[in-house]
Amino acid sequence: MTGNFRRKPTYLVISDNLRSKIESKELRPGDRFPTERELVDEYGVARMTVRHALEILQLEGLIDRRRGRTGGTFVRAIPPVVELTDLEGIYAQLAAKGAPIQARVLSLEKRAAPRHIAASMELEEGEQIWELQRIRLNDQTPISVSTHYMPVDIFPDLDSWTLNSVMSSNGVYKREVISPQLPTDAEQTHLLVGRLTPLLRLQRTVWDTSGRVTEYSLETLRPDAVTLTAVVGEPVALPPTID
Repeated sequence: MTGNFRRKPTYLVISDNLRSKIESKELRPGDRFPTERELVDEYGVARMTVRHALEILQLEGLIDRRRGRTGGTFVRAIPPVVELTDLEGIYAQLAAKGAPIQARVLSLEKRAAPRHIAASMELEEGEQIWELQRIRLNDQTPISVSTHYMPVDIFPDLDSWTLNSVMSSNGVYKREVISPQLPTDAEQTHLLVGRLTPLLRLQRTVWDTSGRVTEYSLETLRPDAVTLTAVVGEPVALPPTID
């Protein structure tokens, strides 16, 4: 009996304990978490053990870890819910819910479409496309990094467009494929996550009214940033109540 018993890993014990403090309101949304050093001293464990525990809470959307002078670890409010089936897109919905979304361009270049991108965009290999890489933040906290590909003949002056007009032009139908993945080195840096933190990869294709692909993008999203839902059909009207 005892031979098959395995003690729960210490980092899970710590994450359970910290989670219970959040659920019991001992730690409330906006409260600052103890530092890694303080948690190391409190639990008597290695710093890496504490980091694993914090990564679990971050993945569950319970805490937010920020860098910089005002950085630290904070208790999060429940992530806002957005609908993947809404043509407005994730960030327009977040903005409508009062989330301060900022977009920062990492790079923008015109290039010949490589074979795999051309196939996804229904183009001939070598056709000219724009490649736009950018990061989005919510109140200075990074929530996603993305790479967008758009045909040059549809967007000839992309470098002079605003980001909002670029991403909203001509799109009337979209398909998104979602899959989990571990972060690359660049994503760890941009999204401020650990190497074992699972992320969400969204592969998005947008078409216009003529059936032409206007955008193909790969977006990596922190799952603690939003709660994704898919809504199909119309809500059913309930019968009136009888007093």
